Amino acid sequence: MRKKKIIRTRIKSAREEERIIVQLTNQIMRNGEKRKASKIIHQAAQIIEKNTSSPFLTILNGALENVKPSLETRSRRIGGSNQRIPVKVEEKRAATLGLRSMVEGARGKKNSKSMFENLAEEINNAYNKTGEAWKKKENIHKEAMANMAFANIK
Repeated sequence: MRKKKIIRTRIKSAREEERIIVQLTNQIMRNGEKRKASKIIHQAAQIIEKNTSSPFLTILNGALENVKPSLETRSRRIGGSNQRIPVKVEEKRAATLGLRSMVEGARGKKNSKSMFENLAEEINNAYNKTGEAWKKKENIHKEAMANMAFANIK
């Protein structure tokens, strides 16, 4: 006889109300320093709200919609060789990939700005369909379209 599954609920604070913010915090976080990661997001949010005069969450949601990939390729062994087969991306994974590419784009900038300035710039660029995260999404989509001939192979 199986044990009953225990369902745990957790009361969310006002800062954790939006799931995207929590995911972004976890992407930025290094070595378990969650407070530092949330401070970076808060400072980036202030910069974005000051520059664009619109709420941070709407800009972040728009940026995420622009950089979420709809297709990706998975390696599959067919015959004697590996083929890259295009696959549709689920919504949750697409959001994770989009946030990850925005954070990597902010981290990869080689300038003297701090992380929160780079993150604000990358989110703003993603909202305007430019920047590293947008380029990465476009490259993933181009690769998937190039391998569309293998789409019917499962």
